[in-house]
Amino acid sequence: MSSERPVASRPAEAPADCEVSHDRGRTAMFMRMWAVAHMIHLAAANHSRLDTPWNVAAFIMALALLLRPLDGRLLAGLALAQLADMVVEMPISPDHWMLISFVNLTLLVAMLVKRSFKAEAISSAFPAARVVVLVAYAAAALSKYNHNFVTAASSCATAIAEQASYGLSQVVPVAGVFFMGSIIIESSIPLLLLWRRTRPYAVRLGLAFHFLLSVSPAFAVVDFTATLYALFLLFLPPSESRRVRQRIGDLAHRLDLVRRASAHRVAAACAALLVFGLLGYASVRVSSALVFVASQAYLLCILLAAVTTRPEPVERQPIGRVRVMFVPVIALAVLWAANPYIGLRTAGVFTMFSGLRTEGQEPNHLFMPVVHLTSWQDDFVVIESSNDPAMAAAQGGRAGVPLLALRREAQAKPDLVVVGTVNGQRQVFGPGPGQQHFTPLGFFEDKFAMLRPVAVSSQRYCNNT
Repeated sequence: MSSERPVASRPAEAPADCEVSHDRGRTAMFMRMWAVAHMIHLAAANHSRLDTPWNVAAFIMALALLLRPLDGRLLAGLALAQLADMVVEMPISPDHWMLISFVNLTLLVAMLVKRSFKAEAISSAFPAARVVVLVAYAAAALSKYNHNFVTAASSCATAIAEQASYGLSQVVPVAGVFFMGSIIIESSIPLLLLWRRTRPYAVRLGLAFHFLLSVSPAFAVVDFTATLYALFLLFLPPSESRRVRQRIGDLAHRLDLVRRASAHRVAAACAALLVFGLLGYASVRVSSALVFVASQAYLLCILLAAVTTRPEPVERQPIGRVRVMFVPVIALAVLWAANPYIGLRTAGVFTMFSGLRTEGQEPNHLFMPVVHLTSWQDDFVVIESSNDPAMAAAQGGRAGVPLLALRREAQAKPDLVVVGTVNGQRQVFGPGPGQQHFTPLGFFEDKFAMLRPVAVSSQRYCNNT
């Protein structure tokens, strides 16, 4: 007689490549949080002054999705409007907006291939969405391993701490703590998310870390934080996700405003459109303050719900097997993250606030090789002076910028004059006689090539534009 236990007595396991199909609550929570992430970005990026068909459509779709969180057609409409807004706004593309774009692509692919807008079709994209998060977050952590970031005097981490604390961090002589802590935490999160045993703790670490980064009004990155909050919770196992959802509901409904909004959902949605979408036309300062306060209340509620819910010691959420249909989207995300290292664009490529320099002949990364496939990053101008106030602030060889970026600036400012050093030779760029004129950008350069200023000396120059 066999000593093995009967097959019927073993706990049933779901296949590794599918989500728990009956857990519609988890899908609904993601869709709600995904809608909120879009709304926070659109309100913050546009200063509550929606002004294009694309951002208006995306905002309205997000509001509608909040009212009907399991309506896949609304999610598809939101994803299409967001992607249209991203394409129209290019080459400007904030890091989190690109992360949202890649996840939206996975959602659209899932609904298209399965020919369904149901929760089961949407949840089939979650494994690919998790991989996209790991790619983007790992790229952000990797970019921090550069000489400027790991030097306290020039590190963007130190600059952020000073800005967020209104200068109070300068009083305490622990500058190294900021960049070391940032590197350790940002490197740990994707690694801990990969391992099942540590995954629930990594989710909570990520939520807490990014809440701390966004809590100061002097450095309010609430849009990036809201995006990660929606995606981090996808890494929780089903039963734990359910308990977090219940806890969120309990905390939210303690607020009278939330109870009133729930009782009058359509009126609340219209009020949200007026306040967060249009109030900026009356007062940018008031609208920005309201967006910040509302975002912080929302993020704090999610954080408290997660940290007060004990991680499940047995059940663990697998990353899930990524189906072939999602491989092109993931490959595109990897290629996007590789942009700075292959000589293409350097803005909006998951290198936010890193101080990474891949331009010119002296890249500052500690170990990543840099191969320029184009000449965009080769012609590097070390700025000495300029008639542009922002560039003048970087004078004296403190910062540099690829010539292509100056050509872009000259298209918006025809009278731009920049004195700088290129390959050891001093040159004067501008529209005047005897000056080196800026060549207009071609269509592809204008639409795709976005290169930011970078530090070229031991002096601090932290720029994320």
